[in-house]
Amino acid sequence: MSQKRVAIGIDLGGTNAKVGVVDGDGQVVAFDSGATNPERGPQVLVAEVVMLIDRVLEGVGLTRADVIGVGLGTPGPLSARTGTVIKAANLPGWVQVPLRMLFARALDLPVVLDNDANVAAYGEWWVGAGREWGDLVLLTLGTGVGGGVVLDGKVVQGHFENAAELGHMIVMPGGLPCNCGQRGCLEQYASAAAVARRVMSAIKDGETSSLAEAVARGEELDALAVEKAARAGDALSLSIWDEACYYLAVACVNIQHAFNPACVVLGGGMAGAGEFLLERVRGHFEGLKWHLHRDYPEILPAQLGYRAGVIGAAGYAWREQA
Repeated sequence: MSQKRVAIGIDLGGTNAKVGVVDGDGQVVAFDSGATNPERGPQVLVAEVVMLIDRVLEGVGLTRADVIGVGLGTPGPLSARTGTVIKAANLPGWVQVPLRMLFARALDLPVVLDNDANVAAYGEWWVGAGREWGDLVLLTLGTGVGGGVVLDGKVVQGHFENAAELGHMIVMPGGLPCNCGQRGCLEQYASAAAVARRVMSAIKDGETSSLAEAVARGEELDALAVEKAARAGDALSLSIWDEACYYLAVACVNIQHAFNPACVVLGGGMAGAGEFLLERVRGHFEGLKWHLHRDYPEILPAQLGYRAGVIGAAGYAWREQA
């Protein structure tokens, strides 16, 4: 392959880093991941990720000379403008870290940085669920609820560079406390972790459920266990699952009026439930939406899975070359 034909996408998390070699059409040429140990500090992590990048490139017969640039998605809050991680909750001790500069110096390549949910949204807009729809809002349903907004092909950053924290949209004023300091945040009702946590809490409070024995044994439930129980007819699991879908629909109505996108895309681990999730969200949305104007977004499943972050991050690098 001739020089300057690929970009590198990095999706940096608290436990692992994913690295993708991505061509100009958004196709993943090579992919790998490795454990991260952020407690050892940014310099060590950067060195380890750089070694992973070189190994991935070597595996497909490429070198850094073939790379047009690097995109990096990382947990926030951060400043995309300065390339600085301000204080990431799942990167312990990382405060005011000039991460873009550290990677640029280590790789001798141009690097662009943004929030991990933003780059995933860009990936879905570029070559995923939103590629034929235009404007897009992504909700990722995992430990929390991440968000990203792409309008007119541009990721919405906000004045304070912290836009699209959609998991902290308040859907139940005065509701459950959130780690962010607010009460009633979407992620306390509709994240994968929240669904599991609420079922476990209800069982411990005496609610009957087919999952009660597992909880009594001290097992930690996850959203997949709740989904399976709900599909099998467990009333408690189905009730909490449906309530999560209701609050997602509330979020979709608010997103409709705030951003008026062509589609809202649901991704993350909980979205693996497919139509068991989507049908309920769409059903609640039908009952909640306004009737003054037919400007309703499509509610769609994400398509890129665990590679959305690396594809979107690489897309940032390609965008910089345009």
